[in-house]
Amino acid sequence: MRIGEVCGLRWCDVDFETGLISIRHSVAYAKGMGSFIKDTKTHDARGIPIDPVGLLPFLKETHEIDCGKLRLRGLTGAVEIGDCYILSEPGATFATTSYIRRAFKTFSETNGLMGTNDELITFHGLRHTFATQWIRQGGDIKALQSILGHKDAMATLNVYADIEPISKIHNMLRATPCLWRGHLGPRVDPGPMFQQRIQESIETLQAFGYGITEPDDRNIAIRDVKTNSWL
Repeated sequence: MRIGEVCGLRWCDVDFETGLISIRHSVAYAKGMGSFIKDTKTHDARGIPIDPVGLLPFLKETHEIDCGKLRLRGLTGAVEIGDCYILSEPGATFATTSYIRRAFKTFSETNGLMGTNDELITFHGLRHTFATQWIRQGGDIKALQSILGHKDAMATLNVYADIEPISKIHNMLRATPCLWRGHLGPRVDPGPMFQQRIQESIETLQAFGYGITEPDDRNIAIRDVKTNSWL
């Protein structure tokens, strides 16, 4: 989600039964106008799934807390919980994008959250990281386009074009040994030409800054040495 879309989220946009968030509005800023609510960047509403492990329980707990705040302040009936902005106190107006950026910058500085470029992670960096990991794990581009809210899949590919070659090599290294084993059998060596192609692919990945290991047979594991995580 874009930062303006997060600021514009209300509780009525969260469907706990279906596990979906509906993105209908966004908070924007214009000189002379200040911050205001508008439709999304592409002028289209979209639905995105809620992470059921981490985010869904957190949202449910936060929803209960906000409902309790309305009761304590005697606002039940006067203010509907569904109309309340998720990032704001119940009954208050929306949070501005500049406020959330400053708050997240402080959070990053306090916790030492550094990106791969040795700079502090920004709020927008969270969106970029999600999309990058999606592509590296072989996720569907059309599905990612829908989640990110890009107008078309080409826009998604243009933004993350630097990731696609790595993703292709990564998935080829995972798939090819399986195909060879299925055709030749698990104990048959496919020959020096195949081994040479594998080595060339490994060298290409290493040039991109990836560490390679072959833990068993031809199952190749790839490690991002920048984040020290396995792909």
